[in-house]
Formats: sequence, C-alpha cells, structure tokens
Amino acid sequence: MKILAVDDSILDRKLLIRILVKAEIQQEILQAEDGEQALEVLADYHQDIGLILLDWQMPKMTGIELMAGMMKIPILSSIPIIMVTASGSEDNKRLAREINPKLAGYIVKPYKPEELLQIIKPYLK
Repeated sequence: MKILAVDDSILDRKLLIRILVKAEIQQEILQAEDGEQALEVLADYHQDIGLILLDWQMPKMTGIELMAGMMKIPILSSIPIIMVTASGSEDNKRLAREINPKLAGYIVKPYKPEELLQIIKPYLK
C-alpha cells in the first residue's frame, strides 16, 4: 500500500513524510503538488494507493475539486481521504463531508503529529 500526499507546499509535504517516517510507517509515500498532478499519480498507481492526505487550497485544482472528481469514479472513490488543511471553518468541514460522506478525517494545520497518526493508523495495511 502506498500513501499519496497532495499539498502545494513542499515544506508541508516534507513535514508529513517526516512524521510518518519517525512513526516507522513503512508505506511508500508518493507526492503531488496539486490536484492535477495527483490525478496523474492516481492514473499510474490507483490500485496501490491506500490513503490520500489532501490539502484543500492549491493552485490549478484544489483538493476539494480533486475529491469531488474522485467521488464520480468508482475505482477512486473507495480510496480513503484525510483532509490536511488550513481551511478549518465549519462550512468547509461540512462541504468536504457532503462531497465525500466517507471522508476518513479532517485535520486543521497546524496539527500535532499524534493527531495525524491517530487518524492515519486505522488505514495502514
């Protein structure tokens, strides 16, 4: 199983990866810097990706646009998604859950590593 980290901030992606490596999570971590690049990664690796860590605010295609598109494709809609974003308003949380009722989690930046790991652990295989 692979984890896909989608965030336009290379620093935020590095932080995510550092947290996962420090927690001895063995899954390979793929990266994308926006929704369009994430679609390219999904086209190549969708059968291997078991979890997506997704930022909301990104150029070209936002995380919410990516997630909305994924929900229309059965083979992609079953991949668990955890939003990891600075967009912490209740309206945004509600919108994310309306678009993806099976949303695996919603973490607001800045977050504590333990918070992220607690949400991720049930999805690791």
